Amino acid sequence: MIRAVRLAAALLLACLGLVLTVQAPASAADCTCRQSGKLDQQVERADAVFIGTVDNVEVASKDHTYDVTASRAYKGAPERSTQVFSAGGKNACGLGELAVGTSYLFLATGTEAPFEADTCGGTSAANPTKVAKVEALLGEGTSVEPPPPPTAQRTLVEDSPPAGFARAAAPGAAAAIIGLLGLVVVRRLAR
Repeated sequence: MIRAVRLAAALLLACLGLVLTVQAPASAADCTCRQSGKLDQQVERADAVFIGTVDNVEVASKDHTYDVTASRAYKGAPERSTQVFSAGGKNACGLGELAVGTSYLFLATGTEAPFEADTCGGTSAANPTKVAKVEALLGEGTSVEPPPPPTAQRTLVEDSPPAGFARAAAPGAAAAIIGLLGLVVVRRLAR
């Protein structure tokens, strides 16, 4: 009898452990793509391919937004200062917290900032081997230059009309009135 109770208890614990294991929340390792496809397929799917240095990382929930300074563009037209978004959470395959100051080869979707990137798209550190493979597919790319500084607007003083008489005489008239009022006050106090 005791043996049967022990066997039933062991079976019950085993079933309970199986239920808890199956119902456990998914971990970040649930990313299903695992760098899906070869590099040429990833480059084909990407709307923007560029090298950029991560300047700042903002985390909201499990999502990451990266402030990036783009230096070389192979596909698309990223601006010098741009942003890349990477979703986090279950099955998102996000990039995680990229290292500030490190250059990455972004294979992203979207035509303007914020671009979207994940590990499935092929975004990774900009190592020379991978950059050479991208350049073999897309060419040497173009340098991403900062926008030109704003141009100064000149206004010639000779072209502006002179101030009118009333405007030129107003400060002197105000000083004369204040002086006269001061004399009146001083005379009254002197009496």
